[in-house]
Amino acid sequence: MQPSTLLRATMPLRSSSLSILRSGGPSTTSSILSPSRRALSTTTTTSSSSSTPSSQQQQQAPPSTIPPPSLRSYPYTIRSGTVISVGLMDRTVRVAHRHTIYDSHIRKTYPKTTTYLVSDPRNSLREGDVIEFSSGAPKSRRVRHVVERIVAPFGSRVEDRPAVMSREEREAERIHKREEKLKRREARSADGEVVTEKKDHVGRIRGLILERVGV
Repeated sequence: MQPSTLLRATMPLRSSSLSILRSGGPSTTSSILSPSRRALSTTTTTSSSSSTPSSQQQQQAPPSTIPPPSLRSYPYTIRSGTVISVGLMDRTVRVAHRHTIYDSHIRKTYPKTTTYLVSDPRNSLREGDVIEFSSGAPKSRRVRHVVERIVAPFGSRVEDRPAVMSREEREAERIHKREEKLKRREARSADGEVVTEKKDHVGRIRGLILERVGV
């Protein structure tokens, strides 16, 4: 092997690449560096385009309408029934819900009628109406259901009665009542009266979880 060839083989890679670039001229350098420039330009465009929608989302984000923490959201189920008693209590009716129960010993289903006390906020129901009502709306110790809609009216027409409140209207009324209550409490505290702070309701299961976590 000639001495020049041996010397060229022992040279580092960086020197060889530099020599290639020098020998190749500006065209070779631009062809080698062009992919990196393209990658940099693509990255810059992507980052700028990704930052633009995020800023638009921050500007267009609607104000949050979160109810106070003391307002609980209850799970509910919808049932249907027939109004069997009206007028004995204000804004409360008695509804018969017909369903079936399963006897595990005899292994048969039997019809059963369960009576519920259902809240009627606007006195819209009449005796004989077929309605849909839902649970998860505690009004008192015994009234824990509320009317959702009238399926089949009996007697007078639905147009001639007060409109049944929707779930959104009931939630808005709850929030309004709670806000008014907090305003009255702040007014009493501003006048110098002693106001006892009432803690939020914590159920038994949630209390056990918080006690175990150590909150």
